[in-house]
Amino acid sequence: MTRSDGNARNVRPFAAPRDRGGVDRMEKLNDLLRDTISEVIARELKDPRLEIALLSVTEVRASRDLSRAVVLVSVMGAPRQSESEQSDAASGAIDALTRAAPFVHRTIRRRLHLKRVPWLSFELDPRIAGAADVQQRLRSLGAP
Repeated sequence: MTRSDGNARNVRPFAAPRDRGGVDRMEKLNDLLRDTISEVIARELKDPRLEIALLSVTEVRASRDLSRAVVLVSVMGAPRQSESEQSDAASGAIDALTRAAPFVHRTIRRRLHLKRVPWLSFELDPRIAGAADVQQRLRSLGAP
């Protein structure tokens, strides 16, 4: 932004800290939402599809206007389960979380007292599946 008198001097030379502050706030809010959602899932949801070996909320990505948030979830079944059984367990868990999203939203609203609580959509975290695939390939290379 420059002055209207033609001078090329910057009117706000220190705009970067203000912009960075917004990023830090969103990161803190995403972390707060992740922790709260994890707690609600672990302690208050009673769906049998969520009773699997390991379910964790890995990341929350809220929009800037806080209208929506994507919740990335990692689902790991028991080690003895086949790949298709783990896939079925993961899709069942995502379906259960999607159906419980209004309850989770209300619970977050009551606990955090935010001006605006985003509507949640749950997705599987693709990074976890990729890491598991790499580990499987490394194991297969080491096996005689």
